[in-house]
Amino acid sequence: MGTTKLSGTIRLGGLLLLILNQSAIGYAFFGGVGRLARGIVLGRLSSTASSPGYQNSRASGSALHAKSARFLVVGGTGRVGGSTAAYLAKLADSEGYDSVTLILGGRRRESYESSKSRITSKLESQKIPLPSIEFQRINLDTDSQSSLTSTISSCSPTCIIHTAGPFQQRTSPLLLKSSISLNLPYVDVCDEPPLCSTSKSLTSKSSPAIVGAGIWPGCSALMATQVIRELREYENGDSRIPVNGESIDMSFYTAGTGNAGATIVSATFLLLCQKALTFVNGVGIEKEPWEEKRTVNFGEKIGDKNVRLLDNPDIFTLRESLGSSNISSRFGTEPELWNLLFGGMKRFIPRSFLEDKKFCQGLAIFSLPIIRIVDSLVGSTNAMHISVKSDKNNSATFTVIHDDLEECVGLATASFAYEILKGGVKPGVFYPSDLGEKERRGILERVKGEAVLWDVTTSW
Repeated sequence: MGTTKLSGTIRLGGLLLLILNQSAIGYAFFGGVGRLARGIVLGRLSSTASSPGYQNSRASGSALHAKSARFLVVGGTGRVGGSTAAYLAKLADSEGYDSVTLILGGRRRESYESSKSRITSKLESQKIPLPSIEFQRINLDTDSQSSLTSTISSCSPTCIIHTAGPFQQRTSPLLLKSSISLNLPYVDVCDEPPLCSTSKSLTSKSSPAIVGAGIWPGCSALMATQVIRELREYENGDSRIPVNGESIDMSFYTAGTGNAGATIVSATFLLLCQKALTFVNGVGIEKEPWEEKRTVNFGEKIGDKNVRLLDNPDIFTLRESLGSSNISSRFGTEPELWNLLFGGMKRFIPRSFLEDKKFCQGLAIFSLPIIRIVDSLVGSTNAMHISVKSDKNNSATFTVIHDDLEECVGLATASFAYEILKGGVKPGVFYPSDLGEKERRGILERVKGEAVLWDVTTSW
């Protein structure tokens, strides 16, 4: 049996107060300053106000020169976007950048000022040089494609990162289309399967894009890809060919809301009326959410937790990329009473209310004071457990724990962004599980930096 482990102390608290504010928080989004290898040579990216574009440094030969980058974080005025922006600044030095500019895209300047204050306070407390921070008004619900493209062009970004939720019920990848038209690298933290498929169908001949690239979905798909390829290599000597009876079971746990904001909580509510996609013997089956309870061990720091079916874009993207026969995803929180109440919410609140974004957002905002109290009591630990196996009873697991969901989603999303700027991701639109081994391991290495548990175990 082969095992690698990095462990530390996990902060866990007592009881949760409202199940309304805990669930698939991690579904939508997914920090820490990684203990990263120094001296990584990255490519230069150049842009102009009139024609921003992506330039691979391997072709330009400018990798040894001083570098700077301008990151447009759409949704940067929210908590997940703010966390992502902070980690873009934190990782800049280890990624070889002398300076970065953070452009926080959002609807209201008041939210920008609040987010800017949180970012600067966080960076100052860790003695990290403060980047330049700017505001750019962007409203994905009202801006037309042409006006959005014009707005993006005017702020001359090096890379676009989409963190503006909730992502549920969106049908058109407006921001991605603008990125492609402007020849700019693009990363987003989460898309539902139909939007993932639509995004993947877009053609980008000169710039790379990765969709569904947060902590989960995102890094979770990279974890699954790593262990499933190791299983294939062991059984048939070729990591590209599925083994008989190949299955991927994904399980997630978050204490409290993981320090989430109202938008992420509202995204949680929207999942209650959304069927959970699974694959059984190669056939896609949509099942009722919050059913089929299982008990999963998340390691000695957390122990056994009950998890239930919940929709996760990783299921769709992993099937598309890897072709595994059996794939499912589950989520759980604690205590079990709140999991039961969450199921009750699905049963007794009319579906029409749970499908209404405005209702869910209003309910989340109303609940926010209690959310903060709950989080202060129980902590914000995030755990991911990926289990793969074959019909020969060969198996592997990959378990990762971070102290804080809001932080680790920031780290994960920033890690995808920096990896895409290195130049190894070819032009096109990709799922995380499409990435090559070098890029996959590079992203995971950054995310590992702040993990309090990083454990890969195989049966062989």
